[in-house]
Amino acid sequence: MSAGNPIRVRNLRGGYVPGRFAIEGIEFEVGAGRLVAVLGPNGGGKTTLFRALLGELPHQKGDISLGERIAYVPQTERARLDFPVSTMDVALMGTYAGAPWYRRLGSERRGRAASALERVGLTQHADTQFGELSGGQRQRALIARALAQDARILLLDEPLSGLDLPSSERVLALLRDLRDSGAILLVATHDIQQSRDFDLVLCLHGVQVAWGVPNEVLSADVLARTYGGELIPVGDGAHAVVIQHHSH
Repeated sequence: MSAGNPIRVRNLRGGYVPGRFAIEGIEFEVGAGRLVAVLGPNGGGKTTLFRALLGELPHQKGDISLGERIAYVPQTERARLDFPVSTMDVALMGTYAGAPWYRRLGSERRGRAASALERVGLTQHADTQFGELSGGQRQRALIARALAQDARILLLDEPLSGLDLPSSERVLALLRDLRDSGAILLVATHDIQQSRDFDLVLCLHGVQVAWGVPNEVLSADVLARTYGGELIPVGDGAHAVVIQHHSH
């Protein structure tokens, strides 16, 4: 694979039960240094796509090629806050892969974790308990854990969910900085307006509805096919809001 296309997906389909596809017809390529919004309703296939890219989907067909190491960044809202770990401990978790269970983490791995915390602006909070951090700081700590894995492809599950505006802006600034350094970031989101500022947009509703640059993809027709009844147009119809459903 050329260095210009660290992600290439061809005719991907898969799911959790043999013969029943949660996603199908997924095809796209992403080169280095791109910020990608992955849009779709709850149950539309965003998480399933991420699991396929991570090699965790039980049943799948098609081709996935990754030219860089990949890591998943969960929602901070789903992280346990009562677990007694520091911010440094969270970053160190990204260095565990390949470390023998019987050997203490050495200076090289601690250095990687410290560098990751510096990259996300949390050096001064290295000894702070994870549960005592703000929502935005917790999200940056989880990104640091991925960076400590030397990952250049990050899959982020609604990283701005539940954050106030200043925290959201800081996390977004970090994502853009990582993009500008050559990383690829796939961001699962419901924020249609925010995705207009991303480099590329992938719209899913079980199948791939659309793929491309925002000003070509985010049309009223594409959004209607992506969200169906969950989508409510506002204003002149060029913008819309999504009705959130949190039952699982």
